[in-house]
Amino acid sequence: MSKRQQKKQVLRDARLERKGQKKSQKQVDALASALAILHDHLAEHLGREPERETNEGPSHDQRKVLEVLLETTFGERCSTYASLPLVHGPCTDHKEDHSKGLEEGRNGYSATHDGLRVLGSCLLRPPRYNAKFLPQEYSLLHKVWSLFRGEGMSNCGVLDIGAGNANCAVLIAALLGLTVICVERESPRKELRAEEQLPEALKRKVIRIEKDIEDFDIATLQSLASRHNLKRFVLLAKHPCGIGVDRSIDCAVKLRKSSRASIPSLPSLRAEPQETQHTQPSDLPQLLGVVIACCCTNKLSLDDFRESRVEEFCTANAAVDPAGLPSKTDALVRAVEVMSKCSAWRSTSGSLGNAITSEQVSWAELFEDHLQSLRLKRLSAEFGTSGEVRFAPRECTLQDRCILAAEPPLPDAIYASSDPAFLLQLEKGVRELFNESGGPLDCRPKGLKSAKYDFDYTD
Repeated sequence: MSKRQQKKQVLRDARLERKGQKKSQKQVDALASALAILHDHLAEHLGREPERETNEGPSHDQRKVLEVLLETTFGERCSTYASLPLVHGPCTDHKEDHSKGLEEGRNGYSATHDGLRVLGSCLLRPPRYNAKFLPQEYSLLHKVWSLFRGEGMSNCGVLDIGAGNANCAVLIAALLGLTVICVERESPRKELRAEEQLPEALKRKVIRIEKDIEDFDIATLQSLASRHNLKRFVLLAKHPCGIGVDRSIDCAVKLRKSSRASIPSLPSLRAEPQETQHTQPSDLPQLLGVVIACCCTNKLSLDDFRESRVEEFCTANAAVDPAGLPSKTDALVRAVEVMSKCSAWRSTSGSLGNAITSEQVSWAELFEDHLQSLRLKRLSAEFGTSGEVRFAPRECTLQDRCILAAEPPLPDAIYASSDPAFLLQLEKGVRELFNESGGPLDCRPKGLKSAKYDFDYTD
């Protein structure tokens, strides 16, 4: 390299260094500004005099002050993100790079992961797609299985909120033998629906209805349950964004309350005029528990329709007494707005070329901890107990928080490192599926292509 080239290289390196320093300083300033604004909103909500922070960023004492304000407003955290147990499903090594193992193993699966191998053997999908989604589906299937507490699976169903292409629903129906009701506001094209690949004998186990989750009530569930002879349900929601988590919780609470109270039913032909019959609680479908893999807390402040749902979030959680917020004020709504926006720091930290600092990630986790605690308290108030785990490897998703709720106690099987009965059920389900279909289900996304997942099925 000539002296001139060396000089140019030095100048380029200096420019890149200055650019990196500017990006880092921008994030430091953003953190200081956000914390100062949040401090003022929380102080106003609590009727306290705000204490201004310095421009040099939050000190240790100032962090403590803000942590006290958060705890006074939202209550004690149920748990911290760092302390959440890794619960990825039985017979999986939480320290292993799952995405690498899945891509390198036979048919895209590592032979050391028996459960993942068995589960993946029944679907044809792009290897990179499987590497991301199969460990998530495996973990959620086991949690649903565990909430039925090993009891007979007859007359049992799963309410799959936001089912999308129904890959998870198909796995539950085909391998666990459960009937799945897929609730989706708008279904994908028919050729992209996984249930269309099921053999005729199994298609009846996946029921798709187009309905907004806010409109799904006990009468709708009772109608579907009686038609398909179902009595017990678990609600499953995989990665509903932002307010979708809270609407799923609203649905679960509403169904749980309704199933424990009598409701008017259609009059009998033998009933006297003006006489109204009631359905007894024992006749109604029972919601046993909830499994919600949460996603995108930042979308509370700006969802896919570019609308803020923060006020709806605060209203829903203020309605719970004594578990929820003590009151909803304008200052509180503004505070949650800031917390929601800042929660994006943790997800952004995984993107290429980002300048997010470790302190920003720490604050983002703290904000999510407090918002998640409100959700957990709502579920505990209705079901009796709730908990939170990290349900999938970070290589598969950074959105790995998962909320669970059921009558106490939560089944130990959820946290177990091995579950022979579950693995045997998967193997049995695959054998029965292959007997009906002759091989794996072709769930490759027809008519689509993706550089991210390295497939092209547009031909």
